[in-house]
Amino acid sequence: MTNGASKMKHCLQLLVIASALTATCAAQEAMARRPGGANASFAVREFKGSNGHMLSYSLFVPTPAESDKSQKPPLVLCLHGAGGNTAAANILAGAEMQKKHPCVVMAPACDNRETRWVEAPFGRGRNARAVLPELLEALDSVVKEKSVDPNRIYVTGQSMGGIGTWGLIAKHPERFAAAVPVCGIWSPEDAAKMNGVAIWAFHGDMDPTVPVTGSRIMIEALKKADVKPEAKYTELAGVGHGSWGPAYAKPELWEWLFAQRKAAAAN
Repeated sequence: MTNGASKMKHCLQLLVIASALTATCAAQEAMARRPGGANASFAVREFKGSNGHMLSYSLFVPTPAESDKSQKPPLVLCLHGAGGNTAAANILAGAEMQKKHPCVVMAPACDNRETRWVEAPFGRGRNARAVLPELLEALDSVVKEKSVDPNRIYVTGQSMGGIGTWGLIAKHPERFAAAVPVCGIWSPEDAAKMNGVAIWAFHGDMDPTVPVTGSRIMIEALKKADVKPEAKYTELAGVGHGSWGPAYAKPELWEWLFAQRKAAAAN
């Protein structure tokens, strides 16, 4: 074998080894990945619904030092996008946020392409199964186990999770005090069903994936249906699909969210 051929064979062997290592690392990363892309401060749990389907979720619970034992903590349900990540969950579990607003954070998984958050005539495959039944049962179990304040349960989501957020408050408005759908869309015919839920929606005006008209139409529909409290809407100029970045970076959003209670929202 010539020197050149030997070097070529050696390079090919290295490429094979490198490819194998890359595949192994990717597999290990996938195995270690927490639902919703949550960080290491979250525990990973599995819940079996009465329908027989399993739901994985990441759960963050405030430490005794962070929470006021005399009060029940609020809970924020964070729905990830098609990429499997929810930026809100990790922000909410941060030390500074927990010091100011101690809360339970739940980030469920809907990673399978054959599933979606809620039934809808748009978004992920129309034949995909909605995980809503087992999700609500898992939520109920966490609320009971962690003694969550039932009047301060909130939901937020980005992209596919934004669609899921709209869907949850359309189908089960009685469960949530407030909702923050980010770059989502929903059927304006359902606007009246959302009465009593405080809403603050966000969308980038340059979004090429989920058109900004989706949020504009929903906000207009909420106004026409005279939904109370009046929905808030922030359209982010020059922002594309990743509007959850600037949206969740707004301190005033979290101040507003944690001030909401179901009793107050119904007035």
